[in-house]
Amino acid sequence: MASHLFFPRSETPPEPPRRSSLSRAAIIDFEASCLPEDCASYPIEVALAPVDQPTRTWLIRPAAEWAYWDWTEEAEQLHGISREMLDQRGLPVEQVLTELAEAAQGYEVYADCDLDAYWLETLAAACHRRAPFPVRYLGELLCARGLVRAQVQAALRRASLQLPQAHVARQDANRLALMVRLLRREAQVA
Repeated sequence: MASHLFFPRSETPPEPPRRSSLSRAAIIDFEASCLPEDCASYPIEVALAPVDQPTRTWLIRPAAEWAYWDWTEEAEQLHGISREMLDQRGLPVEQVLTELAEAAQGYEVYADCDLDAYWLETLAAACHRRAPFPVRYLGELLCARGLVRAQVQAALRRASLQLPQAHVARQDANRLALMVRLLRREAQVA
């Protein structure tokens, strides 16, 4: 359960987070066409959950250049998003990237996995743009705040009891944002 929060896989992490207010943090989470270990995946859903604000979610209509990229039944069963759903309700990649960038203004954006940075870059590349903001690793923020693994895992377990559904971008981002709020509350009480 999210043991990777403290150990990002990236060889070159983004600059360390400043000691900023946790209320200026936002969690990003993507769902994708397939599991990246198996194939060339592309983003199909993204959620941005500011710690103290409502979450925004976008379904992403696949870009034309992704037409021959991979899609697996296994991933579809996990996230419950079909190709038909994306064709009918997904938004164009340019609209998603623009709205996501606007929603992220003023926040430091964090993820629990470096794949979210990859999918942001994939989305931006489909728009012939650069990623509009860096995605930092949530574990770095938590370590910078002096939190230890046991505290984070306990808060994540409590958040998971309240938001148990996994592999839905909104729920995954909300769960991590709730975990941050729980940790902040504990620090204020201590």
